Amino acid sequence: MRAETFGPRSWLLFALAGWALLFALLALGGLGGHVALLPDDPEQAARLPTLRPASPERLGVLGQYGELTARPPFYDNRRPQPFFISGEGEAQAPSFDFVLTSVLITPAFRMAIVQPAQGGEGIRIRQGEAASAAPQWTLVDLQPRSAVFEGPEGRRTLELRVFNGAGGQAPTAIGRPPAPVVPPAGPAPAGRVSGGNAAPRSASSEPVAVTPAPPEPPTATEAPESPAMSTEEQMDAIRKRIEARRAQMRQQQAQPPATPNNQ
Repeated sequence: MRAETFGPRSWLLFALAGWALLFALLALGGLGGHVALLPDDPEQAARLPTLRPASPERLGVLGQYGELTARPPFYDNRRPQPFFISGEGEAQAPSFDFVLTSVLITPAFRMAIVQPAQGGEGIRIRQGEAASAAPQWTLVDLQPRSAVFEGPEGRRTLELRVFNGAGGQAPTAIGRPPAPVVPPAGPAPAGRVSGGNAAPRSASSEPVAVTPAPPEPPTATEAPESPAMSTEEQMDAIRKRIEARRAQMRQQQAQPPATPNNQ
């Protein structure tokens, strides 16, 4: 085979084979067999970090703090105060200091809503049960405006809290329906009668006297804008509006019914 027929790939393979043969001969001759570690050079080693000096002890001996015991810094008079740690069995029962805000009575459900006297969220208590805030007090009787609780101190009756007129919002104005238009009494116009005798007027064509509705009570002037009310205050305001509306309906029902005028 002539050398002119070899391509570039063939020459590359020949070169790699020659390098491999050369390294094989060198390996047989001892190439890499005399490798050894260099001697240690102290100048080439990295320096170790320097530690900070130890801080002195912050706390002293117990005798240095005798003044804290003789004059405690957390009391206004800087004098020792006696205190007692009671066990679990000696814990005093929480006092029953609540205000009755709502009463719900239905044939199958009776519940009272009380609120702590210092303020806070309302607590719902069903009759015959006790609230988690006062587990030793049970609701034993419920009336429309009172609730009776029984506990370690005996029975205690809470009266329903009433609105004292301070704060709140003005009642919603209720529009009065327009009075019906009563046609004037008199003979029917001639143009509306067509031949023959006109039929007698029925009882339904008689004019009816309509008693005007009683005037509405004057609404209170707009109160100045008050701060945002809590949930219990909003419930009280709604309850007052409902009572005012019921009173107005009872007043309208007390009016004598209208009777037709006999002619």
